[in-house]
Amino acid sequence: MKKMLMIVVASSVVLLAGCSTPEQRRAECEAQGISKDTCYLAEVQHKEAINTAAYNAQWANARDAAAGTGIWAKKKKK
Repeated sequence: MKKMLMIVVASSVVLLAGCSTPEQRRAECEAQGISKDTCYLAEVQHKEAINTAAYNAQWANARDAAAGTGIWAKKKKK
């Protein structure tokens, strides 16, 4: 049990290590000599891309749930 908990904690730390805040991304962008406005626009577009992907997944899941397909498909009994 302890070993499994350690694995879960370690994998969580590794996954979160790759995350960066919007401020960090903008600072890295500006450090490359790119204008502040352009870096801000890139950050806005980054957020919009994430939201669009989430909305598309939501709609696909809702469509599949309503149609009874995908993960909501009923399994046939043998």
